[in-house]
Amino acid sequence: MKHFTNFRNLLFALALSLVSVITYGQKYSGLTATASSGDASAAVDNNMGTRWESGFEDPQWIVVDLGEVKNVNAIKIYWEAANAKDYTLSFSADGEIYGNELSYTDKSEGTRTDVIENLDVDCRYIKMNGTARNLTYGYSIWEFEVYPAVTPVLTRIAVTPATANIQLGESQQFSVAGYDQLGNDYTLTNETQWTVDETGANIDENGFFTSTQKGLFTVTATNSELSATATVEVLPTNDNLSITGTATASSGTADAAIDNAAGTRWESEQGVDPQWIMIDLGERKHITDILISWEAANAKDYMIETSIDGNSWTTLEDKTDMPEGARVDRYYDLDVNARFVKLTGTSRNLTYGYSIWEFKIFGTVALSTSQVDTNYPEFRIFPNPASKILTVSDNVVKTDFYSLQGQFIRSVSNQKNIEITSFSQGLYLVRLTDNKGNQKTSKLEIK
Repeated sequence: MKHFTNFRNLLFALALSLVSVITYGQKYSGLTATASSGDASAAVDNNMGTRWESGFEDPQWIVVDLGEVKNVNAIKIYWEAANAKDYTLSFSADGEIYGNELSYTDKSEGTRTDVIENLDVDCRYIKMNGTARNLTYGYSIWEFEVYPAVTPVLTRIAVTPATANIQLGESQQFSVAGYDQLGNDYTLTNETQWTVDETGANIDENGFFTSTQKGLFTVTATNSELSATATVEVLPTNDNLSITGTATASSGTADAAIDNAAGTRWESEQGVDPQWIMIDLGERKHITDILISWEAANAKDYMIETSIDGNSWTTLEDKTDMPEGARVDRYYDLDVNARFVKLTGTSRNLTYGYSIWEFKIFGTVALSTSQVDTNYPEFRIFPNPASKILTVSDNVVKTDFYSLQGQFIRSVSNQKNIEITSFSQGLYLVRLTDNKGNQKTSKLEIK
């Protein structure tokens, strides 16, 4: 600590508004004040509705008494429009000898707040001496506040990012930061311990997260007996088929549930049961996972059905007594071939309608022997394996190539002999469409 007699090398910052990084603590209370004229106590009464008003001449001064020698790290002077253009601040331990005067000149007109910080001085008395006014009136101060320095103490840690979404097989790097009692950055000196809930996931000593399972995981960082958490959603590797599908519903704007936008939602008619929403994937797909992000107005009881043709339906899930509040219902590792997926709500948790932020259906192009139309035995590709040219049967009008994960690669129309030398070696899915709209999907090996 520096005493007022060692104040020469003081560095200070003067601002017209509060600074963003606070370096001082709770302001001192119980201050008293005297002045050259006017009611000085109005400047230290903790009331922004009263103010000290000096006489209409120069110079004028006010002295704030802390009651005893205390540390001073910051001063805030809340000026009324009748403020000081030029003034000085000085400091004293005994009220007799003031030293190391700070001088301010050409300060702006109008109501303002002067913030002087990073003082770190020990004194009892602080004197403001006004030597030039911005208006013809006297000096007018709403409040004269004095703040001590604060020794930083670690009070909180936070994990970044707070939420993360990755695909299965990917990783996520987390970091942790410390903050003191004023919200300023605090350098962590102890090692951080990382943990993750549930099985199938791991996080190392450096905050590097990996998982062998899909799901929602909570990551916890602990440092100096303080803890903070973050969540990471491990999503399926297959494509979200809903994005390229279409949606219809019993009421409301169904497309809002499949637009891949977290800020829009399907809202059904209020107070009416049942209500339904149906996703048409455009063709039969192999469905592996479903994630439904509900708003608080969600289903207590509901059913998910699938269909190949939109007429005959098979129950996939039948849920009852689902919890209240915003939630995500997750159904992993399904094995269903379907074109249509329909959710029907039969009972609501709130009096409003049913509300879904996103209805995500993950999967691939369906692979099933039932897809082969036996009426078209020539519906084929050859040779298989192939290396340079792939030939399709005469009735094929479109040939689509996909990865084994169902990701689209290339489409060829009205071409019997297809050059494939640009493809890498490996296994692919080939979907053939004939001139009557029939389709067949087969595996192809390229050497």
